[in-house]
Amino acid sequence: FKEAVRSLVSIVKLPNSIDRKVLFNALLSREEMMSTAIGNGIAIPHVRLFDSMSLQEDIVVVAYLFEPVDWVAPDGKPVHTLFFVLAADETRHLQILAEIAQLASDEDFVDFLKTMPPREALIERIQQLEEKMAIENISNR
Repeated sequence: FKEAVRSLVSIVKLPNSIDRKVLFNALLSREEMMSTAIGNGIAIPHVRLFDSMSLQEDIVVVAYLFEPVDWVAPDGKPVHTLFFVLAADETRHLQILAEIAQLASDEDFVDFLKTMPPREALIERIQQLEEKMAIENISNR
């Protein structure tokens, strides 16, 4: 998984205020504490950098792995999709992680991710799922 993290950090568009080496080491340290794999072939590499590096906006990058990687997932499945998260503040950080976890629990969405959809199709699918989840939340009240 280290090579996947290294590749991700090297290609992601980041503000100049973020040192890629520091970010890479922070991500590795986070993974050593506990894997960010959440199951269903998805991992959410993330770190909290609110004090050391300021962001004007959240960064969420989806990366598809051509070869699934053992990420020490709770379900034992190798990871095929990464959701890389850097949030501007603690509240957004937790909210983004929760939203991704909810998406990752949808089996059809996970199957969709396995097709490595282009950005526009992925955004459209996420918006559809968010609308569906909002409607379900309203009807469950």
